[in-house]
Amino acid sequence: MTTTKARVLEDAGGRRTSFDEIEVGQSLGEMDWEITPEMIDLQCTLDQDFDPLYFMAEAAERIAPPQISYRPPRWLFSRAYNVRGLFVRWEMESLGLLRAGMKLKVSASIVDKFVKKDREFVVYEAEGREASGAVLFRTRRTHVLDFVERSAPREGAGVDSGIKPERI
Repeated sequence: MTTTKARVLEDAGGRRTSFDEIEVGQSLGEMDWEITPEMIDLQCTLDQDFDPLYFMAEAAERIAPPQISYRPPRWLFSRAYNVRGLFVRWEMESLGLLRAGMKLKVSASIVDKFVKKDREFVVYEAEGREASGAVLFRTRRTHVLDFVERSAPREGAGVDSGIKPERI
């Protein structure tokens, strides 16, 4: 029995974005993001990290784990392009404390793309700024669009995760 590999052509979000349609230098836009106590709770649960700093009695004093900044740049990438795949590298620079109640402006752009071992990779960078304009985090992500080789045909409909970027 032989198995033919294929990459998904479309899913519930429509036709998936091709590697050629992604432009280096393209802005992924920006979004307003408020860190809530519920987000801190979720991040701590996901990471199984229950440091007392993340659970201080005064809600306004609660510090968020730095990795809470993972999701907003990914939302921007998913809003700009209908892509799936895996992230294969994540660099993060934390330049200040993230606290419950903070409102940040997160912006991102495509900075590189390349093919390696017959797979398509996209690199994007993002930063989060507080109202004063101070940068609180920077990140650089490398994302492989499909784990299946790019020489495999795109065909058929795939199952979407059902996770919508604006709901997370």
